[in-house]
Amino acid sequence: MKAEHALGDFFNQPVSAIFRANIATCPLDTPVNQAALKMSRSNASAILVKNQSRRIDGIVTDADLRTKVLAKDLPPDTPVSEIMSSPVLTISSDCQVFEAFLTMIDKDKRHLAVVGESGDISGIITEKDLITAQTRSSYLLLKSITSAQSMADLKGVHSRLCRMLLDPIRNGLNPEVITRLITTFSDAILKKIMAFSLEEVGPAPCEFVFLTMGSEGREEQTLVSDQDNAIVYADPVSDAQAGEAADYFSRLADLVCTRLDMAGYRFCDGNNMAQNPKWCQPLSVWKQYFYTWVRKAKPEDLLYSSIFFDFKGTYGDLSLSDQLKDHLFDVIRGWSGFLRNMTENALYFKPPIGLFGKLRVESEGRHKNAFDIKYAMLPITDVTRVYALKNNVRQTNTLSRLFRLYTKHAVSAREYHNIVQSYNFLMKLRFRRQITNIMDEGTPPDNYINPSNLSHLDRHMLKEIFKNIESFQQKLNMEFTGVV
Repeated sequence: MKAEHALGDFFNQPVSAIFRANIATCPLDTPVNQAALKMSRSNASAILVKNQSRRIDGIVTDADLRTKVLAKDLPPDTPVSEIMSSPVLTISSDCQVFEAFLTMIDKDKRHLAVVGESGDISGIITEKDLITAQTRSSYLLLKSITSAQSMADLKGVHSRLCRMLLDPIRNGLNPEVITRLITTFSDAILKKIMAFSLEEVGPAPCEFVFLTMGSEGREEQTLVSDQDNAIVYADPVSDAQAGEAADYFSRLADLVCTRLDMAGYRFCDGNNMAQNPKWCQPLSVWKQYFYTWVRKAKPEDLLYSSIFFDFKGTYGDLSLSDQLKDHLFDVIRGWSGFLRNMTENALYFKPPIGLFGKLRVESEGRHKNAFDIKYAMLPITDVTRVYALKNNVRQTNTLSRLFRLYTKHAVSAREYHNIVQSYNFLMKLRFRRQITNIMDEGTPPDNYINPSNLSHLDRHMLKEIFKNIESFQQKLNMEFTGVV
Protein backbone atom coordinates (compact mmCIF):
# COMPACT_ATOMS: atom_id res chain seq x y z
CA MET A 1 0.00 0.00 0.00
CA LYS A 2 1.34 3.44 -0.91
CA ALA A 3 2.23 5.91 1.81
CA GLU A 4 -0.03 8.60 0.40
CA HIS A 5 -3.18 6.56 1.10
CA ALA A 6 -5.26 7.96 3.94
CA LEU A 7 -4.63 6.56 7.39
CA GLY A 8 -8.29 5.56 7.58
CA ASP A 9 -7.95 3.41 4.44
CA PHE A 10 -4.75 1.91 5.81
CA PHE A 11 -6.25 0.86 9.14
CA ASN A 12 -9.51 -0.41 7.65
CA GLN A 13 -7.94 -2.87 5.21
CA PRO A 14 -7.56 -6.54 6.21
CA VAL A 15 -4.29 -7.94 7.51
CA SER A 16 -4.22 -10.23 4.46
CA ALA A 17 -3.49 -7.17 2.30
CA ILE A 18 -0.04 -6.54 3.74
CA PHE A 19 1.31 -9.60 5.59
CA ARG A 20 4.18 -11.79 4.36
CA ALA A 21 2.76 -15.02 2.93
CA ASN A 22 6.16 -16.73 2.68
CA ILE A 23 7.18 -18.19 6.04
CA ALA A 24 10.17 -20.15 7.30
CA THR A 25 9.67 -23.15 9.58
CA CYS A 26 11.90 -25.63 11.41
CA PRO A 27 11.62 -28.52 13.93
CA LEU A 28 12.08 -28.07 17.69
CA ASP A 29 15.57 -29.59 17.71
CA THR A 30 16.97 -27.35 14.95
CA PRO A 31 20.27 -25.70 16.02
CA VAL A 32 20.01 -21.91 16.20
CA ASN A 33 22.73 -21.43 13.57
CA GLN A 34 20.76 -23.55 11.10
CA ALA A 35 17.58 -21.64 11.91
CA ALA A 36 19.40 -18.35 11.34
CA LEU A 37 20.69 -19.62 7.98
CA LYS A 38 17.17 -20.63 6.92
CA MET A 39 15.81 -17.21 7.96
CA SER A 40 18.52 -15.52 5.91
CA ARG A 41 17.79 -17.61 2.80
CA SER A 42 14.06 -16.90 3.13
CA ASN A 43 14.66 -13.20 3.79
CA ALA A 44 12.56 -13.65 6.91
CA SER A 45 12.88 -11.85 10.26
CA ALA A 46 11.32 -14.80 12.11
CA ILE A 47 11.01 -18.56 11.89
CA LEU A 48 8.10 -20.66 13.15
CA VAL A 49 9.00 -23.76 15.17
CA LYS A 50 7.02 -26.98 14.66
CA ASN A 51 6.58 -29.78 17.19
CA GLN A 52 6.56 -33.53 16.52
CA SER A 53 2.95 -33.29 15.32
CA ARG A 54 4.02 -30.64 12.80
CA ARG A 55 1.94 -28.02 14.59
CA ILE A 56 3.36 -24.56 15.24
CA ASP A 57 4.72 -24.56 18.79
CA GLY A 58 6.77 -21.37 18.95
CA ILE A 59 8.54 -18.55 17.14
CA VAL A 60 12.15 -17.35 16.98
CA THR A 61 12.83 -13.82 15.74
CA ASP A 62 15.98 -12.02 14.68
CA ALA A 63 15.75 -10.13 17.99
CA ASP A 64 15.80 -13.48 19.84
CA LEU A 65 18.98 -14.45 18.01
CA ARG A 66 20.64 -11.21 19.08
CA THR A 67 19.46 -11.05 22.70
CA LYS A 68 19.16 -14.72 23.63
CA VAL A 69 22.01 -16.27 21.61
CA LEU A 70 24.69 -13.74 20.65
CA ALA A 71 24.40 -11.55 23.74
CA LYS A 72 24.55 -14.60 26.04
CA ASP A 73 27.21 -16.33 23.95
CA LEU A 74 25.19 -19.52 23.58
CA PRO A 75 26.76 -22.28 21.44
CA PRO A 76 25.52 -22.39 17.81
CA ASP A 77 24.14 -25.90 18.26
CA THR A 78 21.65 -24.74 20.93
CA PRO A 79 18.21 -26.03 19.85
CA VAL A 80 15.66 -23.38 18.93
CA SER A 81 13.29 -24.86 21.52
CA GLU A 82 15.43 -23.26 24.24
CA ILE A 83 15.04 -19.70 22.95
CA MET A 84 11.68 -19.69 21.18
CA SER A 85 8.66 -17.73 22.40
CA SER A 86 5.57 -19.85 23.02
CA PRO A 87 2.67 -19.81 22.47
CA VAL A 88 2.73 -17.87 19.20
CA LEU A 89 0.67 -14.69 19.20
CA THR A 90 -1.77 -14.90 16.28
CA ILE A 91 -4.27 -12.72 14.44
CA SER A 92 -6.88 -13.64 11.83
CA SER A 93 -6.09 -12.70 8.23
CA ASP A 94 -9.47 -10.97 7.88
CA CYS A 95 -8.93 -8.73 10.93
CA GLN A 96 -8.31 -5.06 10.22
CA VAL A 97 -4.75 -3.75 10.20
CA PHE A 98 -5.92 -1.60 13.10
CA GLU A 99 -6.27 -4.73 15.26
CA ALA A 100 -2.75 -5.89 14.35
CA PHE A 101 -1.42 -2.45 15.21
CA LEU A 102 -3.04 -2.43 18.67
CA THR A 103 -2.07 -6.04 19.39
CA MET A 104 1.61 -5.37 18.64
CA ILE A 105 1.62 -2.30 20.85
CA ASP A 106 -0.37 -3.89 23.67
CA LYS A 107 1.72 -7.09 23.75
CA ASP A 108 5.01 -5.34 22.89
CA LYS A 109 5.63 -7.71 19.98
CA ARG A 110 7.13 -7.13 16.55
CA HIS A 111 5.75 -10.25 14.88
CA LEU A 112 2.25 -11.74 14.68
CA ALA A 113 1.42 -15.06 13.05
CA VAL A 114 -1.50 -14.72 10.62
CA VAL A 115 -4.19 -17.41 10.77
CA GLY A 116 -6.26 -18.16 7.66
CA GLU A 117 -9.83 -19.47 7.33
CA SER A 118 -8.67 -23.06 7.87
CA GLY A 119 -7.20 -22.14 11.25
CA ASP A 120 -3.63 -22.77 10.07
CA ILE A 121 -0.88 -20.17 10.19
CA SER A 122 -0.41 -18.81 6.69
CA GLY A 123 2.17 -16.09 7.24
CA ILE A 124 3.63 -13.44 9.51
CA ILE A 125 2.92 -9.74 9.81
CA THR A 126 5.79 -7.70 11.23
CA GLU A 127 6.41 -4.27 12.64
CA LYS A 128 8.40 -3.55 9.49
CA ASP A 129 5.40 -4.50 7.33
CA LEU A 130 3.26 -1.90 9.11
CA ILE A 131 5.89 0.81 8.80
CA THR A 132 6.59 0.02 5.15
CA ALA A 133 2.88 -0.09 4.29
CA GLN A 134 2.13 3.26 5.90
CA THR A 135 5.24 5.26 6.71
CA ARG A 136 3.23 8.22 7.96
CA SER A 137 0.99 6.14 10.17
CA SER A 138 0.41 6.53 13.86
CA TYR A 139 2.72 3.58 14.37
CA LEU A 140 5.75 5.81 13.96
CA LEU A 141 4.38 8.43 16.35
CA LEU A 142 3.60 5.80 18.94
CA LYS A 143 7.07 4.31 18.60
CA SER A 144 8.53 7.79 19.10
CA ILE A 145 6.56 8.02 22.37
CA THR A 146 7.62 4.64 23.69
CA SER A 147 11.26 5.35 22.79
CA ALA A 148 11.30 8.91 24.22
CA GLN A 149 14.41 9.61 26.28
CA SER A 150 13.23 12.72 28.13
CA MET A 151 10.24 15.04 28.57
CA ALA A 152 11.63 17.19 25.77
CA ASP A 153 10.65 14.38 23.39
CA LEU A 154 7.06 14.45 24.68
CA LYS A 155 6.47 18.19 24.84
CA GLY A 156 3.29 19.06 22.93
CA VAL A 157 2.97 15.50 21.62
CA HIS A 158 -0.83 15.69 21.86
CA SER A 159 -0.94 18.29 19.07
CA ARG A 160 1.02 15.88 16.85
CA LEU A 161 -1.60 13.24 17.56
CA CYS A 162 -4.37 15.68 16.58
CA ARG A 163 -2.69 16.48 13.26
CA MET A 164 -2.17 12.79 12.53
CA LEU A 165 -5.88 12.07 12.99
CA LEU A 166 -7.16 14.85 10.73
CA ASP A 167 -7.27 12.77 7.53
CA PRO A 168 -8.77 9.65 9.15
CA ILE A 169 -11.55 11.73 10.70
CA ARG A 170 -12.21 13.59 7.45
CA ASN A 171 -12.29 10.30 5.54
CA GLY A 172 -14.90 8.81 7.86
CA LEU A 173 -12.88 6.38 10.00
CA ASN A 174 -15.18 4.73 12.57
CA PRO A 175 -15.37 6.94 15.72
CA GLU A 176 -14.80 3.89 17.91
CA VAL A 177 -11.52 3.21 16.11
CA ILE A 178 -10.47 6.84 16.54
CA THR A 179 -11.21 6.90 20.27
CA ARG A 180 -9.36 3.60 20.74
CA LEU A 181 -6.37 5.10 18.94
CA ILE A 182 -6.50 8.19 21.15
CA THR A 183 -6.72 5.96 24.23
CA THR A 184 -3.72 3.92 23.09
CA PHE A 185 -1.68 7.10 22.67
CA SER A 186 -2.83 8.63 25.95
CA ASP A 187 -1.96 5.45 27.86
CA ALA A 188 1.47 5.26 26.19
CA ILE A 189 2.21 8.89 27.04
CA LEU A 190 1.12 8.42 30.66
CA LYS A 191 3.23 5.29 31.07
CA LYS A 192 6.29 7.09 29.71
CA ILE A 193 5.69 10.08 31.98
CA MET A 194 5.25 7.76 34.96
CA ALA A 195 8.56 6.07 34.13
CA PHE A 196 10.37 9.43 33.97
CA SER A 197 8.74 10.62 37.20
CA LEU A 198 9.41 7.42 39.16
CA GLU A 199 13.02 7.57 38.07
CA GLU A 200 13.20 11.06 39.55
CA VAL A 201 11.38 10.53 42.87
CA GLY A 202 12.61 6.97 43.46
CA PRO A 203 10.72 3.75 44.15
CA ALA A 204 7.29 4.00 45.77
CA PRO A 205 7.07 3.12 49.49
CA CYS A 206 4.05 0.88 48.76
CA GLU A 207 1.92 -0.40 45.90
CA PHE A 208 -0.20 2.16 44.06
CA VAL A 209 -2.32 2.61 40.96
CA PHE A 210 -2.78 5.70 38.82
CA LEU A 211 -6.43 6.07 37.80
CA THR A 212 -7.79 7.89 34.77
CA MET A 213 -11.42 8.96 34.94
CA GLY A 214 -14.14 10.75 33.04
CA SER A 215 -13.88 10.51 29.25
CA GLU A 216 -10.36 9.04 29.46
CA GLY A 217 -11.53 6.45 31.98
CA ARG A 218 -14.33 5.56 29.54
CA GLU A 219 -11.81 5.49 26.65
CA GLU A 220 -13.89 8.13 24.86
CA GLN A 221 -11.46 11.02 24.53
CA THR A 222 -11.74 13.31 21.55
CA LEU A 223 -9.25 15.92 20.32
CA VAL A 224 -10.21 18.08 23.33
CA SER A 225 -8.20 16.66 26.22
CA ASP A 226 -7.86 17.69 29.83
CA GLN A 227 -6.88 15.69 32.87
CA ASP A 228 -9.14 13.68 35.16
CA ASN A 229 -6.98 11.39 37.28
CA ALA A 230 -6.20 10.17 40.78
CA ILE A 231 -3.80 8.02 42.79
CA VAL A 232 -4.85 5.17 45.05
CA TYR A 233 -2.17 3.56 47.20
CA ALA A 234 -2.07 0.64 49.62
CA ASP A 235 -3.08 1.41 53.19
CA PRO A 236 -0.04 2.27 55.37
CA VAL A 237 0.56 0.05 58.39
CA SER A 238 1.77 2.82 60.72
CA ASP A 239 1.57 6.57 61.21
CA ALA A 240 5.18 6.91 60.11
CA GLN A 241 4.52 5.03 56.89
CA ALA A 242 1.34 7.07 56.34
CA GLY A 243 3.33 10.32 56.47
CA GLU A 244 6.03 8.96 54.19
CA ALA A 245 3.47 7.70 51.67
CA ALA A 246 1.49 10.96 51.66
CA ASP A 247 4.64 12.99 51.03
CA TYR A 248 5.94 10.65 48.33
CA PHE A 249 2.72 10.39 46.34
CA SER A 250 2.12 14.12 46.60
CA ARG A 251 5.50 14.74 44.91
CA LEU A 252 4.82 12.04 42.32
CA ALA A 253 1.36 13.44 41.53
CA ASP A 254 2.69 16.97 41.06
CA LEU A 255 5.35 15.72 38.66
CA VAL A 256 3.00 13.55 36.62
CA CYS A 257 0.20 16.12 36.29
CA THR A 258 2.65 18.89 35.39
CA ARG A 259 4.27 16.71 32.75
CA LEU A 260 0.92 15.63 31.31
CA ASP A 261 0.16 19.34 30.89
CA MET A 262 3.50 19.77 29.10
CA ALA A 263 2.54 16.90 26.76
CA GLY A 264 -0.72 18.69 25.86
CA TYR A 265 -3.22 17.34 28.41
CA ARG A 266 -4.28 20.54 30.10
CA PHE A 267 -5.05 20.83 33.80
CA CYS A 268 -8.63 20.07 34.82
CA ASP A 269 -10.63 23.24 35.52
CA GLY A 270 -12.37 21.45 38.40
CA ASN A 271 -9.03 20.31 39.89
CA ASN A 272 -10.06 16.65 39.68
CA MET A 273 -6.46 15.51 39.45
CA ALA A 274 -4.01 13.47 41.48
CA GLN A 275 -2.09 16.62 42.42
CA ASN A 276 -5.14 17.68 44.46
CA PRO A 277 -4.39 16.04 47.86
CA LYS A 278 -8.05 15.01 48.14
CA TRP A 279 -7.64 12.71 45.14
CA CYS A 280 -4.31 11.20 46.20
CA GLN A 281 -5.23 8.90 49.06
CA PRO A 282 -4.90 5.33 50.40
CA LEU A 283 -7.42 2.70 49.36
CA SER A 284 -9.37 2.87 52.63
CA VAL A 285 -10.00 6.59 52.13
CA TRP A 286 -11.19 6.01 48.57
CA LYS A 287 -13.54 3.30 49.79
CA GLN A 288 -14.95 5.76 52.32
CA TYR A 289 -15.39 8.37 49.58
CA PHE A 290 -17.40 5.91 47.49
CA TYR A 291 -19.47 4.78 50.49
CA THR A 292 -20.33 8.38 51.38
CA TRP A 293 -21.22 9.32 47.79
CA VAL A 294 -23.58 6.35 47.54
CA ARG A 295 -25.07 6.00 51.03
CA LYS A 296 -25.04 9.64 52.22
CA ALA A 297 -25.25 11.40 48.87
CA LYS A 298 -25.42 15.19 48.73
CA PRO A 299 -25.97 17.08 45.43
CA GLU A 300 -22.25 17.67 44.88
CA ASP A 301 -21.59 13.95 45.46
CA LEU A 302 -23.54 13.12 42.31
CA LEU A 303 -21.08 15.20 40.31
CA TYR A 304 -18.19 13.27 41.84
CA SER A 305 -19.99 10.02 41.08
CA SER A 306 -20.40 10.87 37.39
CA ILE A 307 -16.66 11.55 37.12
CA PHE A 308 -14.98 9.14 39.53
CA PHE A 309 -17.18 6.08 38.96
CA ASP A 310 -15.97 5.94 35.34
CA PHE A 311 -12.42 5.01 36.29
CA LYS A 312 -9.80 2.59 35.04
CA GLY A 313 -6.42 1.63 36.40
CA THR A 314 -3.87 2.84 33.86
CA TYR A 315 -0.54 2.36 35.62
CA GLY A 316 0.65 0.45 38.65
CA ASP A 317 -0.94 -2.29 40.74
CA LEU A 318 -4.26 -2.88 38.99
CA SER A 319 -5.48 -5.08 41.85
CA LEU A 320 -6.04 -1.86 43.82
CA SER A 321 -8.39 -0.49 41.14
CA ASP A 322 -10.11 -3.89 41.02
CA GLN A 323 -10.67 -3.76 44.78
CA LEU A 324 -12.12 -0.28 44.47
CA LYS A 325 -14.42 -1.45 41.67
CA ASP A 326 -15.59 -4.37 43.81
CA HIS A 327 -16.27 -1.99 46.67
CA LEU A 328 -18.28 0.33 44.42
CA PHE A 329 -20.67 -2.42 43.39
CA ASP A 330 -20.88 -3.72 46.96
CA VAL A 331 -22.05 -0.38 48.36
CA ILE A 332 -24.51 0.20 45.50
CA ARG A 333 -26.07 -3.27 45.76
CA GLY A 334 -29.52 -2.98 47.30
CA TRP A 335 -29.27 0.79 47.69
CA SER A 336 -31.95 1.94 45.25
CA GLY A 337 -32.04 5.49 46.59
CA PHE A 338 -28.66 6.25 45.08
CA LEU A 339 -29.66 4.97 41.64
CA ARG A 340 -32.82 7.06 41.87
CA ASN A 341 -30.70 10.14 42.63
CA MET A 342 -28.41 9.34 39.71
CA THR A 343 -31.46 8.94 37.49
CA GLU A 344 -32.73 12.38 38.43
CA ASN A 345 -29.27 13.76 37.68
CA ALA A 346 -29.19 11.94 34.32
CA LEU A 347 -32.52 13.54 33.41
CA TYR A 348 -31.21 17.03 34.14
CA PHE A 349 -29.40 17.30 30.80
CA LYS A 350 -31.90 17.35 27.97
CA PRO A 351 -31.15 16.99 24.25
CA PRO A 352 -31.14 20.47 22.60
CA ILE A 353 -34.48 20.10 20.82
CA GLY A 354 -37.59 22.20 21.41
CA LEU A 355 -41.25 21.36 21.70
CA PHE A 356 -41.88 21.51 17.95
CA GLY A 357 -38.70 19.71 16.91
CA LYS A 358 -36.57 22.81 16.46
CA LEU A 359 -32.91 22.55 17.49
CA ARG A 360 -32.09 24.78 20.45
CA VAL A 361 -28.94 26.91 20.12
CA GLU A 362 -27.10 29.60 22.08
CA SER A 363 -28.81 32.97 21.60
CA GLU A 364 -25.77 35.12 22.37
CA GLY A 365 -22.08 35.09 23.11
CA ARG A 366 -19.13 33.50 21.39
CA HIS A 367 -21.08 30.40 20.38
CA LYS A 368 -24.25 32.13 19.23
CA ASN A 369 -26.43 29.94 16.95
CA ALA A 370 -24.58 26.76 18.02
CA PHE A 371 -25.15 24.01 20.58
CA ASP A 372 -22.63 22.04 22.65
CA ILE A 373 -22.63 18.50 21.26
CA LYS A 374 -20.69 17.21 24.28
CA TYR A 375 -23.62 18.11 26.54
CA ALA A 376 -26.07 16.81 23.94
CA MET A 377 -24.40 13.40 24.29
CA LEU A 378 -24.33 13.42 28.09
CA PRO A 379 -27.76 11.78 28.46
CA ILE A 380 -26.50 8.70 26.59
CA THR A 381 -23.43 8.46 28.84
CA ASP A 382 -25.38 9.19 32.03
CA VAL A 383 -28.31 6.86 31.37
CA THR A 384 -25.98 4.05 30.33
CA ARG A 385 -23.94 4.54 33.53
CA VAL A 386 -27.02 4.15 35.73
CA TYR A 387 -28.05 0.95 33.96
CA ALA A 388 -24.47 -0.36 34.17
CA LEU A 389 -24.24 0.27 37.92
CA LYS A 390 -27.60 -1.40 38.50
CA ASN A 391 -26.72 -4.46 36.39
CA ASN A 392 -23.19 -4.98 37.72
CA VAL A 393 -21.56 -4.12 34.38
CA ARG A 394 -17.92 -3.38 35.20
CA GLN A 395 -16.93 -1.89 31.86
CA THR A 396 -16.70 1.91 31.71
CA ASN A 397 -16.77 2.51 27.95
CA THR A 398 -20.28 3.56 26.91
CA LEU A 399 -20.51 1.29 23.85
CA SER A 400 -19.11 -1.66 25.83
CA ARG A 401 -21.59 -0.99 28.62
CA LEU A 402 -24.46 -0.88 26.12
CA PHE A 403 -23.43 -4.19 24.59
CA ARG A 404 -23.25 -5.88 28.00
CA LEU A 405 -26.64 -4.40 28.91
CA TYR A 406 -28.03 -5.77 25.67
CA THR A 407 -26.67 -9.26 26.41
CA LYS A 408 -28.19 -9.04 29.91
CA HIS A 409 -31.55 -8.01 28.36
CA ALA A 410 -31.51 -4.75 30.32
CA VAL A 411 -32.10 -2.95 27.00
CA SER A 412 -33.90 -4.37 23.98
CA ALA A 413 -32.27 -5.07 20.62
CA ARG A 414 -34.06 -2.09 19.10
CA GLU A 415 -33.01 0.25 21.93
CA TYR A 416 -29.44 -1.00 21.71
CA HIS A 417 -29.09 -0.47 17.97
CA ASN A 418 -30.82 2.93 18.06
CA ILE A 419 -28.60 4.27 20.84
CA VAL A 420 -25.37 2.88 19.36
CA GLN A 421 -26.18 4.42 15.97
CA SER A 422 -27.08 7.72 17.66
CA TYR A 423 -23.88 7.74 19.70
CA ASN A 424 -21.68 7.03 16.67
CA PHE A 425 -23.38 9.69 14.56
CA LEU A 426 -22.93 12.33 17.28
CA MET A 427 -19.27 11.34 17.73
CA LYS A 428 -18.70 11.74 13.98
CA LEU A 429 -20.18 15.23 14.09
CA ARG A 430 -18.10 16.03 17.15
CA PHE A 431 -14.85 14.94 15.49
CA ARG A 432 -15.75 16.77 12.28
CA ARG A 433 -16.31 19.96 14.26
CA GLN A 434 -12.95 19.61 15.96
CA ILE A 435 -10.98 19.19 12.74
CA THR A 436 -12.84 22.23 11.34
CA ASN A 437 -11.51 24.17 14.33
CA ILE A 438 -7.96 23.06 13.65
CA MET A 439 -7.83 23.12 9.84
CA ASP A 440 -10.22 25.89 8.78
CA GLU A 441 -10.50 28.23 11.75
CA GLY A 442 -7.05 27.88 13.29
CA THR A 443 -8.56 27.62 16.77
CA PRO A 444 -8.32 24.99 19.51
CA PRO A 445 -10.87 22.20 19.04
CA ASP A 446 -14.25 22.68 20.71
CA ASN A 447 -17.65 20.96 20.79
CA TYR A 448 -19.97 23.62 19.35
CA ILE A 449 -22.09 22.68 16.34
CA ASN A 450 -23.89 25.30 14.24
CA PRO A 451 -26.88 23.51 12.67
CA SER A 452 -26.92 25.93 9.74
CA ASN A 453 -23.52 24.50 8.70
CA LEU A 454 -24.97 21.00 8.47
CA SER A 455 -26.71 19.38 5.55
CA HIS A 456 -30.49 19.02 5.58
CA LEU A 457 -30.03 15.26 6.07
CA ASP A 458 -27.69 15.75 9.07
CA ARG A 459 -30.14 18.17 10.70
CA HIS A 460 -32.96 15.69 10.18
CA MET A 461 -30.80 12.91 11.67
CA LEU A 462 -30.01 15.09 14.69
CA LYS A 463 -33.68 15.68 15.41
CA GLU A 464 -34.46 11.96 15.19
CA ILE A 465 -31.48 11.11 17.39
CA PHE A 466 -32.49 13.60 20.05
CA LYS A 467 -35.97 12.04 20.08
CA ASN A 468 -34.33 8.61 20.58
CA ILE A 469 -32.30 10.01 23.47
CA GLU A 470 -35.42 11.46 25.08
CA SER A 471 -37.07 8.03 24.82
CA PHE A 472 -34.00 6.45 26.45
CA GLN A 473 -34.28 8.96 29.31
CA GLN A 474 -38.01 8.30 29.69
CA LYS A 475 -37.37 4.54 29.94
CA LEU A 476 -34.84 5.18 32.72
CA ASN A 477 -37.21 7.57 34.49
CA MET A 478 -40.01 5.03 34.46
CA GLU A 479 -37.84 2.18 35.74
CA PHE A 480 -36.12 4.07 38.56
CA THR A 481 -38.62 6.70 39.68
CA GLY A 482 -41.95 5.35 38.40
CA VAL A 483 -42.64 8.66 36.65
CA VAL A 484 -43.71 8.69 33.01
